[in-house]
Amino acid sequence: MSLPHLSSGEVASVLPLGKQLTQTPSAALFKEQRLEVMRMVLPAGKHVGSHAVAGPLTIQCLEGEVEIGIDGVQRRLHQGDLLYLGPAAVHDVTAITNASLLVTVVLVNHGAS
Repeated sequence: MSLPHLSSGEVASVLPLGKQLTQTPSAALFKEQRLEVMRMVLPAGKHVGSHAVAGPLTIQCLEGEVEIGIDGVQRRLHQGDLLYLGPAAVHDVTAITNASLLVTVVLVNHGAS
């Protein structure tokens, strides 16, 4: 069962989860035709392998510490840091500590002109 997405005008908290982090699943906050925003929750040591999305994206570290690999270069994000990745940037994510991230993806429809 998926969690309901936000409707226009609804408010969601993206404050740090603190002690609730390990019991909270990752979840899409909303998804529209061209934009998706999700909260990704990663326990320490969790690795998300190399992948890319067609459009640009941002990763904001809400709490904890993660390492993002981009073209062989490691970028460490701490609480409050924001990383921008251009379209089709291949990247991986490793949680150094328990962490939660706010991920914003611009969705690209290749069939559109």
